[in-house]
Amino acid sequence: MILTVINSICLIALGLSGYIGWEKMAAEGNSAEMLMPVFFGGALLICLAFGRQHYRHGLYGGMIIALLGIVSAVVRIYQYEGLQSFDLAKTRLIVGMAAMCIIQLLVAWKEVQADRAVAPPI
Repeated sequence: MILTVINSICLIALGLSGYIGWEKMAAEGNSAEMLMPVFFGGALLICLAFGRQHYRHGLYGGMIIALLGIVSAVVRIYQYEGLQSFDLAKTRLIVGMAAMCIIQLLVAWKEVQADRAVAPPI
């Protein structure tokens, strides 16, 4: 639970730093596309709030949000010209978002496995 909060705060900070530092990155396109990590960080916080009432709903919702973050990062990198775009700052920011979502997915999966051993079936 605390790791989800830390991961959410890191995602929000990553997205806001990318949005605020758009001119410093000298990137082309719209600066609003760097707000993707903010969306996923906020969605993880909402799932954490759901988890306070219904633990499994929040847990599985967090896993789905993390998985969607990974998929959207892969799609976004593909749109940025694939593997040739890793020298761009915006691509590295999206890769950072994907790494945080992978960590969140692994942590949530570990919690799901622990919950299956303890809780009775639904």
